[in-house]
Amino acid sequence: MRTESISLGFALFQLTFLMLGFALFIDSINGFFLAGMGIDPRLSAVYKFLFFIIVLYQVGCYSRRSMAGILLLLVTFMVGPTVTLVKTLDAAGYFTDLTMALKVLAPLNVFAFCVLSCQQNADLVLKYGKAAIWLSFFVLLGNLILGALGVGFASYGTGEIGIKGFFFASNELSGVFVTLFGVFLHHAWQKGKSFYALASLIAFVFGFMIATKAAMLSAAVLSFAIPIFNERNRIFHLSRLKLGMMLPIIIVISVLAVTIVQILEATGLWSRFVWLYDKKGALGLILSGRDKYVINAVDAVDHYSSLLTAVFGYGRSGLEVITQGTVEVDPIDMYFWFGIPGLAFFLFISTLFIRVSYLSTRLKQGYWGPTVLLTNITLIGISMIAGHTLTSGMLGPLLGLINGLAFADWKLAQRNHQATQVTVA
Repeated sequence: MRTESISLGFALFQLTFLMLGFALFIDSINGFFLAGMGIDPRLSAVYKFLFFIIVLYQVGCYSRRSMAGILLLLVTFMVGPTVTLVKTLDAAGYFTDLTMALKVLAPLNVFAFCVLSCQQNADLVLKYGKAAIWLSFFVLLGNLILGALGVGFASYGTGEIGIKGFFFASNELSGVFVTLFGVFLHHAWQKGKSFYALASLIAFVFGFMIATKAAMLSAAVLSFAIPIFNERNRIFHLSRLKLGMMLPIIIVISVLAVTIVQILEATGLWSRFVWLYDKKGALGLILSGRDKYVINAVDAVDHYSSLLTAVFGYGRSGLEVITQGTVEVDPIDMYFWFGIPGLAFFLFISTLFIRVSYLSTRLKQGYWGPTVLLTNITLIGISMIAGHTLTSGMLGPLLGLINGLAFADWKLAQRNHQATQVTVA
């Protein structure tokens, strides 16, 4: 009986990473029906819900306290939406709020699963987690290649601006691009400078072809920052590498200064940027009008707020009643949707992931720390200007996974250090 229990547990463990690896493939199938045929099969939503339950069940098998904590967060998040439901009787809106709460909790759920699994076998977490990451990367790469060949959908509406393959949400795709191309560039750096130069060029090309500001800027940030973050415990020290990278940075900036207009015209973005600048100024260009979204939402909330909604939020459905459902700035959305608990969770998860990845980065050995730390910092920056990061159903599980892999590296280093001390003693 004990053997059967262990076998079932290991099968669920393997299934979890298999589902992680195929999640983007399911998203692309769902996007094909949604954007291509106007039919929402809910395939991605059902897949992510089942995945959440499977992961949460395993978290509970390791630690009932951890499972209870995640469920308590879920209940707390749903207080505001429940108040909205009582007022509006909008069951569909309430289901949307529940779905959004599950998306927000997905990174913590997967991270907790990885952390607890490391208590038994961190090596297996690293082995299966790495496989899931690379499978996800090749699904992303396949979609981008199809987009470059003219197959799939444009990043902006039904126009010709940007590519995204068969994915539906271009803003969420930017976060996935940062995460997976960060891993790709980190791996390329370990292979040598020549391979890294080619990998950086590929990242630049696809970043500009996606054509969102987040993807284009992050391609540049990742390409130049990956080598620096790979200095690990010397990351804040002035080094030959940092001095040596000044020249290529200056060259790239100079080349972009001369060619940026032609590049943006080729991607179809130049006219869009000019329109945004003329209508909304420099801040509006950077934030794509999100500053106005925030101002309008604050005014509406100030007019309709009560003590209960000020503390627990409205839910997305409740916010849609008085203004638009999202301002596309993650910490502000988290407050409007889930109140003070939502904003506190955003700060908590950001701090937790930065700390774990920083500790992993400082290790002399280990693989994941540098790319995960850089990814976390980049994604937090994106969440402030483009949103759809912590609230992304596409990105959430991957974000939890890469931070779980950084923790696994750190946990293994601790165990190896303790084993060395015992051997020496």
